[in-house]
Amino acid sequence: MAVNTKGKRKVTVKGRPFIWYVEGKDEHIPEEGGFVDHTPERFLHIIAINKKFIVHYRIPKEGDEYTTLRVEGEQFPRQPGAKEVRVPRWKHDSKAYPTNDFVRHLIGWCLSEAKE
Repeated sequence: MAVNTKGKRKVTVKGRPFIWYVEGKDEHIPEEGGFVDHTPERFLHIIAINKKFIVHYRIPKEGDEYTTLRVEGEQFPRQPGAKEVRVPRWKHDSKAYPTNDFVRHLIGWCLSEAKE
């Protein structure tokens, strides 16, 4: 089944087509005794047209040392079999809305093999 591209951005990395979009989630309400975080979580979703590469990048908030990347697709050479990966902060991730350049950078990072 094809990926719905309506309302989504397209980017090509090494001749391979991807689509991406940003989605906001509601505020986080703790189980008990914590503080309510009124800043909505925002996620950058990246999907390869063939659906073998699917990742969900949590857009970091100011002050976060790192962020997380949820992996759903079967192709993730950086850390095969991983379901969630810590992602370093980059200077590009502080913008209010990701750009095609940042998305290409993130895809390139995901598709590269981790250096020990």
